[in-house]
Amino acid sequence: MSGPIIAVAAVLVLGCTPFYTWDINTTSTARPPSFDIGELSRQPVATAGLLAPAGLQGLSTSLSHALVAALANVSPPIRAIPAHAIANALNDQGLAAEYAELLSGFGRTGIMERERLRRIGSALGFRYVLLPGLAQLDQAILDRLEIAGVKVVRTRVTVLRVWLQLWDTRTGHILWESAGDVATASDVVRHDRIVPIEEIAEKLWRRMIQHDLLEGGTGSRSLLDF
Repeated sequence: MSGPIIAVAAVLVLGCTPFYTWDINTTSTARPPSFDIGELSRQPVATAGLLAPAGLQGLSTSLSHALVAALANVSPPIRAIPAHAIANALNDQGLAAEYAELLSGFGRTGIMERERLRRIGSALGFRYVLLPGLAQLDQAILDRLEIAGVKVVRTRVTVLRVWLQLWDTRTGHILWESAGDVATASDVVRHDRIVPIEEIAEKLWRRMIQHDLLEGGTGSRSLLDF
């Protein structure tokens, strides 16, 4: 059983679960001392299409939208160029095949090839690009007994793991990268209390960007009840 599920399950066993429980963990690299973080609020930042395993690619659009929303809600806000706008611009510039090769190479090596990255950034007019990825999404239904032992409450537990990289298209360098996971628990009976995956992703993206990227943290852990 993974760490986030253990933490949430512990609350369930105690029989005191609120409508929402959030367990958020992040781990990030330190920013290079030479990088001025203020650059991200002074110019648009491109967001690449979210990378995901074959069975989870259907979530790419919703999680990409969640990333753009998170960028708008950090302080200071980051003006993101959405992935669909990048896709349109790539087609307009005849760079779709080049972009596909860039991501294909990343899939093989974990590196975005510098010259391709530079050409795309120069043609589309952006210096910085955020590359997001989905590593895991698990959902389970757990039953717990109320303290009085009278009824069983069904709780949906969702575990989401994502990663995020910030690249400089001029140098071809990774300026920062982060991995994060979140586990949520919510009552199944109350349909209005089931947490949408987009909301879960936005909270996780925002934590990674605000605490680790903008504020210079290298990791965090929070367990929140609502």
